[in-house]
Amino acid sequence: MKVLNVLWHFSTGGIGKCFLTYDKLGDYDKSIHVKSVCIIIDRFPCDIEPLKMQDVELIHISSQRDLSWVSKLGRVANEYVPDITFCHGFNGPIVVKVCSLFNKSLRVPMVCTYHGLYNPPTASKKPIATTINKVQAWMYKRYARTVVLVSKYSGEYLLKRGVPKSKLKVVYNGLAATEPDVPAVQLAHDGISIGMAGRLDAIKGLNYFLDAIPDVIKRVDEKFHVYIVGDGPEDSALRSQVKNLGIEDYISFEGYQSNVPAWLKSWDIFCLPSLQENHSIALLEAMRAGRAIICTDVGGNPETIVNGKEGIIVPSKDSQSLADALVQLIESKEMRNNLGDAAKARFVDSFTEEVMLKNISEILLNANQ
Repeated sequence: MKVLNVLWHFSTGGIGKCFLTYDKLGDYDKSIHVKSVCIIIDRFPCDIEPLKMQDVELIHISSQRDLSWVSKLGRVANEYVPDITFCHGFNGPIVVKVCSLFNKSLRVPMVCTYHGLYNPPTASKKPIATTINKVQAWMYKRYARTVVLVSKYSGEYLLKRGVPKSKLKVVYNGLAATEPDVPAVQLAHDGISIGMAGRLDAIKGLNYFLDAIPDVIKRVDEKFHVYIVGDGPEDSALRSQVKNLGIEDYISFEGYQSNVPAWLKSWDIFCLPSLQENHSIALLEAMRAGRAIICTDVGGNPETIVNGKEGIIVPSKDSQSLADALVQLIESKEMRNNLGDAAKARFVDSFTEEVMLKNISEILLNANQ
């Protein structure tokens, strides 16, 4: 079976990482051949080295108004002649459907992955969020053969919008079973290390985490330091918050880093204070690394770890609960080790790349029947 794996623009976030994993389906099941295509918008620079490393075909366009991708993707489809299209994110199914209007090679069953509701990155885009989410659900309801959910939680909205339950299949995200063979980052500060990695976006709830730190400082005798890895629109606001709280000596902003596994090897505690998640890749990376985890009770997080067994789950937007959890872990090495070991065992059992590819290959093969 020939699968055309299609993505509109690339980022190193969850969808991008999954797209690259889907590209490996043929390694798991020899009956499946995958050709991956990514449409790149040149005016929005991104790190395309991961795409080049896996020989993903790149379709470059100058801007979102450049419609040359229609004919370019059509030529790829005519040469490849897929049995099924596999597309991702909001734009993926729209791209495939538009191209199919002009190209018979794309009039084949379409399988889509759904990574959750659109969260506008800026205030100016908030007015269009509701429309985007409704259009995405309508596309799935009208055209998708199957919709792959990354968590049970992520399907709740689609069911409310009338997408048939029979179309929805849950496949949790997965990572390579073993960590990359990279040396741990040499940290600049002594004491217990607490890390976070991800886009500095309001939806990640970092402001609530920072509000917890003054209370933690008052309650613990042990030295600790927080490392925030990532960039994004909230960078300036978060730095100002740190200054206003007077906690500059406890917080380091490390910016975007391509070697997050190396940072995870150095941290004692990983924190994910998000206001919304579907199935967090960052959380899986922390589990694989055997870190002690604190995360919020949102989205797919409670499907990923059990509170008190593989991590500590706290309410979202609750700085006091975050402070309580941090104090527990800072003060108890035994608790950190026990939670970290259990998280790693849970990852190996349920969230490896092999488990993910097995489930995806079965869905694609069934969709083609």
